[in-house]
Amino acid sequence: MTEILLAAFNGARYIREQLDSILRQTYTGWHLTAADDGSTDGTYEILCEYADRYPDKIAVIRNSPGTGSAKANFMSLIRGCDADVIAFSDQDDVWHEDKLKACVELESDSPCLIHTDAVVVNSDLTVKAPSFMRYQGLDPSADTLNRLLAQNNVTGCTMAMNRPLAELMKRADPDDMLMHDWWAALLAASFGKIVFLPDRTVSYRQHGDNTLGAVNNRTAKGIARIVSDTDGVKARLGATFAQAQAFLDTYGDMLPDDRRLIIEGYLAIPKMGKLSRMAHLLKGGYTKQNLMSGIGQMIYC
Repeated sequence: MTEILLAAFNGARYIREQLDSILRQTYTGWHLTAADDGSTDGTYEILCEYADRYPDKIAVIRNSPGTGSAKANFMSLIRGCDADVIAFSDQDDVWHEDKLKACVELESDSPCLIHTDAVVVNSDLTVKAPSFMRYQGLDPSADTLNRLLAQNNVTGCTMAMNRPLAELMKRADPDDMLMHDWWAALLAASFGKIVFLPDRTVSYRQHGDNTLGAVNNRTAKGIARIVSDTDGVKARLGATFAQAQAFLDTYGDMLPDDRRLIIEGYLAIPKMGKLSRMAHLLKGGYTKQNLMSGIGQMIYC
């Protein structure tokens, strides 16, 4: 049985479409647990309506008090889940009918994460970009620990993980992570493996209120955003070092020696001089996955 975890907060406008798309899955061996984080727009009532209609498939939790963030909500769901396979659902996307079928073939012995591509759509599901990965300039083959310390390429709404990976996730504090999917990718790269499928299994909706959205860094607008946002780029780079330190603090006693050295090498970068930092980024392979983000990393590291 696959457990789907859905973190909800004020998603009434779109959540029915997402629930209906899950109910249309060709793979039927699933159960969904949704946690509402204190919605005030009727989201909780919609979830309860679906749970009443499909009591064998859907259960609803209301967080009181709310966790305050999507990552904390997801982490609360992970801690309460003992399923062999866990899939993650945002409240505002639409799953394609074979989404679960594509994502449930996971090894059971070692930590494993599987993720896919997605279609980027606007609020009314009109296609903005046929490939989220291409739109973001992400390279799914950049799935080694050194690359993932600098930039994530695992999209949570397409992701599934097995129980060994989920058990490692339960040790983490959500305040330490930039997002739950990034942390999961670091864990899989450290202790197991990441599998990417090029299938586009989700219509990833962009509507202006996303917790994190898709940004095309290959356009003139995206490039201008990087060039002009000096403080933002520096802050995002600094956050990756803080996350790496928290990851090392949490799992340092478990990490294989070669993985620990990779993380320690990344954490050494801020202590170096400018030219040494740039050389160490390149030598250690700690580079971001697209040209403009990589240039910004080199300039502001």
